[in-house]
Amino acid sequence: MPKETIVGSENKGDCRVRLTPADSLAIEIHTSNPDLFAPGIEAVVTETLAGLGVTQAKVEITEQGSLDYVIAARVEAAARTLFPDLPPLRPQVARSPSDRDRLRRTRLYAPGNNPRLLVGIELHGADCVLLDLEDSVPPAEKHAARVLVKHLLATVDFLEVWVRINPLATYGTDDLGEVMLARPHGICLPKAESAEDVKGLADELSRLETELGFEEGSTMIMPIIETGKGVLHAEEIATADPRVAVIAFGAEDYTRDVGAKRTQESLLFPRSQIVAAAATAGIQASDTVYANLEDEEGLIAETRHIRDLGFTGKGVINPRQIGPIHSVFSPSPEEIAAAERIVAAAAEAEKQGIGAIAIGGKMIDKPVLERARRTLRLAGKIKEGVE
Repeated sequence: MPKETIVGSENKGDCRVRLTPADSLAIEIHTSNPDLFAPGIEAVVTETLAGLGVTQAKVEITEQGSLDYVIAARVEAAARTLFPDLPPLRPQVARSPSDRDRLRRTRLYAPGNNPRLLVGIELHGADCVLLDLEDSVPPAEKHAARVLVKHLLATVDFLEVWVRINPLATYGTDDLGEVMLARPHGICLPKAESAEDVKGLADELSRLETELGFEEGSTMIMPIIETGKGVLHAEEIATADPRVAVIAFGAEDYTRDVGAKRTQESLLFPRSQIVAAAATAGIQASDTVYANLEDEEGLIAETRHIRDLGFTGKGVINPRQIGPIHSVFSPSPEEIAAAERIVAAAAEAEKQGIGAIAIGGKMIDKPVLERARRTLRLAGKIKEGVE
């Protein structure tokens, strides 16, 4: 057993928890206004330790405006590091499964180890939030981050929330064991390269869902294609399991893997391959992030480009990118009106037993009619209250 453990930081929105073995329970709190905040902090610490069954420890906590779920997460992570045999806390979470085909114009990334950046992450208007345990979390912080993400999942009523775990061969199995306790809508699988990668995750999810009493198959999978091998196997990845609801693209890792410079030309093949794979599987395709936060014009241009290729959404690394992307993926009033005219003309033609449809002298074939219906479905989803 270690002599002490320290978890968290003294950064804004976080707290630093030092835990040492003791003969009884003792709590020492350092905060900017002890009279106002200390009683509430002590209550959270006491409740968390009681849930874990810890009665003999000294807790020293220095907080910098941290929310209750952050304090609980830091205390749990510290206690389970000091006492490795402790089982994880299982919060009560009443989260219903999400619709497979719901609107996902934006997926907003948030690092799972940074409480300051996680505050209000659900309020920025993204269609879904993606809590990251992979690239943005250093190895030394993986344990504390997955506990923090679990407590966040249990606290916030997300519209739709996914967790990007690490590959199963590294930290991914531990990530799943923790975050599934708080029931995210879906799991993002980074660097997916084969159907076996997806099936391995699906099997692990089935095992955990059964163990936790969740409906088997209710947790969705989003494979992220980030390598040349993954691009070549995109179809088998997209069709590997019914849990796969969307397939995403990661351009930075892809260009590094194949030795390419990131340009629209170098990304045309992988993007087209991913869109075709998604269409084959009947699922959504979501594009990579746009890294230059200062270039809104470039963001809009790239979003129009990938929309025209067939993507239905795009990754977001900053909330201010959400509005421009939603605007591109939302049909204009003129597009909606045109779609309504086409669908109405098709309905009238069917009623009269007429095979051919024409509007303004222009023939309307089946693909045009299907695009019009898709435009109206998209407009309907937006109207339902996502925006």
